[in-house]
Amino acid sequence: MGNVDLSPYREMLENFQERRQQLLAESDRNHVPALPLKFLRQQAHFTTPASNYDMALKAVEKGSSAAGRILEKFHISLAELSETLEVPVSTLEAELEVEPHSPFVMIDSEDAQALREDVILRGRENAIRVFREANWGPTLRFYRPSGLRLDFCLDDLVTVLTEAGKDLPPEQYPVDGIVWPKAEQPEEIAFICEVLEGIENKLGLEKDQIKLEFLVESGWAVAQLPLLVKAAMPRLAGIIFGIADYSADIELPAIHNDHPVCDWARAAIVNMAGTVGVPAIDNMTVDYPVADNRLSGGENHLFIKRRIKHVFDDARHGEQLGMDGKWVGHPLQLFAVRLAYRLALPEEEIRNETEKILSYAQAVADEQGATIIEGVMSDRATDRHARNKLRKAIALGLLDAKQGVELGLISEKELKELG
Repeated sequence: MGNVDLSPYREMLENFQERRQQLLAESDRNHVPALPLKFLRQQAHFTTPASNYDMALKAVEKGSSAAGRILEKFHISLAELSETLEVPVSTLEAELEVEPHSPFVMIDSEDAQALREDVILRGRENAIRVFREANWGPTLRFYRPSGLRLDFCLDDLVTVLTEAGKDLPPEQYPVDGIVWPKAEQPEEIAFICEVLEGIENKLGLEKDQIKLEFLVESGWAVAQLPLLVKAAMPRLAGIIFGIADYSADIELPAIHNDHPVCDWARAAIVNMAGTVGVPAIDNMTVDYPVADNRLSGGENHLFIKRRIKHVFDDARHGEQLGMDGKWVGHPLQLFAVRLAYRLALPEEEIRNETEKILSYAQAVADEQGATIIEGVMSDRATDRHARNKLRKAIALGLLDAKQGVELGLISEKELKELG
């Protein structure tokens, strides 16, 4: 057809172009900046009570290192566990040999400690000491204060977050963020962000340096989820499902991990977390893999093995629904959950996704907007999906970061941040 004369429509086009630019500007204002890669390392949240300094220190510095010893204590061999979990022995060995630090540790001043003044004060002191003194390694460092309905929630926040960073330069500030419990109203989240900004200003930190994750623990929180997320941006670093309080709040007959309503809540969390590019974190499995004094040694052997399988299966269930990680409270839970998420991104899948990106890039170079790769339609949408998956693989150390730069998955700045 050649060039078309659009002069009769010039004024109309200019008006519509102006409106288009307005829409783009509005969209850009809602644009979510990419979360720093280290915050994608949230396969497991190890929660530990602030009231017990030794326990908190062990959670930070030892992580899953005790898992092998606990298995030996109860005579659970890797061959036996391999059969129970249907995972190769070599994979179990590899998981036991990796860096024992948990990806994320939360020092808990809420549900994990008694509501007694001396316990509360001791919990704050312990939290400050652990943040300042512990060898955190690569672990993300988070604190959970009391919730909005408890009178000492602000004292928790201000005391711990300011004293932890006292006399330290901003680049050495030892807290990555907080976990806010029982969130329900967007105004509440906005208020907590104001408090955090005030602390940042007092300490000379960067704006939004102290990240925020919140717990979805009620029916109202699920209903309000888009507004809660919007109020938390751009400080938000994760959304967490609290199944016990949620089940109590909506009066479910029992706390069942795979209850359809709980899976519906997970779906809402996965949807919103994915929309803004932050991890969706699943609830803790409340059945701990610890010995029952009423059982014999042989019975405890089977009991603990079943509990390991329970948390492993729960983690796989959440991962398949789109969850990025899971809460844990015991070294064997940490071991099982990290194992489940390692299996979610096997080496072969990473290689395949890498090949998809390279093949699609070649198709674009050949002036093809879409192509067929291994019998599957590939276009900008499938390329975006592969890139998001491999960014996570880089953050988890499963794909070389330098290769990530070459593929355009991460920037040179992100490479430096990863060290």
